[in-house]
Amino acid sequence: MMKPFQKILAALLVAVLIVSAAGCGHMSLSKEWSYKYSDKTLDTQYDIGVYIYSLYQAYNSAKTYAEKSDKYKDNEPFMDIEITDDDNKKAVAKDWIKDEAEKISLNLVALDYLCAKDGATWDEASMASAKQTAKDTWEMGPYASYGYYQPQKDELEKHGVSFDSFFLSVYAANVKQTALFAKLYDKGGTQEVSNKELSDYVAKEFVGYSYYPVNLYTQTTGEDNNPVSKKFDDKKIKKITADLEDAAKDITSGATTFDKALEDAKKDYNVSDTDVKKDQYAKPDDLKSENEDIYNAVQKMKNGEAQVVTVGADGDSPIAYVVVKNKITDKAAEKYIAQESNRSATLSTMKKDDLTDLLEKTAEDLKKSSALQKNEGAINSYDPGMFFEKKEETTSANDSSNDEAGDSDGGSAK
Repeated sequence: MMKPFQKILAALLVAVLIVSAAGCGHMSLSKEWSYKYSDKTLDTQYDIGVYIYSLYQAYNSAKTYAEKSDKYKDNEPFMDIEITDDDNKKAVAKDWIKDEAEKISLNLVALDYLCAKDGATWDEASMASAKQTAKDTWEMGPYASYGYYQPQKDELEKHGVSFDSFFLSVYAANVKQTALFAKLYDKGGTQEVSNKELSDYVAKEFVGYSYYPVNLYTQTTGEDNNPVSKKFDDKKIKKITADLEDAAKDITSGATTFDKALEDAKKDYNVSDTDVKKDQYAKPDDLKSENEDIYNAVQKMKNGEAQVVTVGADGDSPIAYVVVKNKITDKAAEKYIAQESNRSATLSTMKKDDLTDLLEKTAEDLKKSSALQKNEGAINSYDPGMFFEKKEETTSANDSSNDEAGDSDGGSAK
């Protein structure tokens, strides 16, 4: 079964899938509903908390767009600012948020509808695991494992979103979308993508590369037990870089191989296997997200060519990479797809936009259906600006001794 993929569209439409359906026939703690759908395929009701969460996601997306406007002022409402989204659609922020929240909500219905129509199923263990993860995030926040606690319930409950709504909107939805994706496109699916189609896709759309990094700095532990990085002196950096450039030239000419150059680097510079990327294939945009400097180099290189790419030269911890651009042959693509993890990841990359399009089209069709009911009164009672909270102003250092200093803690106030 495919692992959940988290990004389907940029900006808000990321939330269209991640903030997906509220579950077939679920029970809600909310007394109000937002959407109902009932026909021979699906009979379900979506509580108002799920809609509020959709509105919350839309608000946060709109805020990122508003911040790009010269009319945006920090710590001030932005509801009346005209924004431009990633599709170059212009709208007043408050109107855009309402429109996008409805799109999200209709995609909620569409996901459940398609799960029911196509017979997508998931096991109880997957859903139970998702619920536990949701509970941890609700109670402690998404970064608790890093020692940073920011319970989601503190932010969402005050706006009317219950744990059930949060769980159904995010974590249960991920389980369902994974099941639907597999039912459509994975092995045995109604629109199964063959290994040949996947390998052809890799050969045509992916870029092949390998690299190993060599640190141009040393790292010690400071008095506070935190790591401290110090760049090598210019002479040492020049020597290491020259050695790596010689290795890159030999790889390009065929005088040596990537594997041999890597073995030499392990001996000379203590290169760790965990930092090495060998025979990697990726969509160019994915490589760009991983390391833009390497992406820029690979885009200009010829197949079989090797170069040294230095990253962070102006900082305290520069790294020199020996990068090789690999040609993706048909045989290499087939071998790559033969590994199940690669097959799964490639299938997700190849078909995720198709699933997005299917959800959007289905949502539009359901919107026109008499089987869909919308609780206009409840939905319209929630204003997008409800999520804005003005931060308290802080006093300057010179005013810290006055009687008002105790109020300047930088916290939030409604």
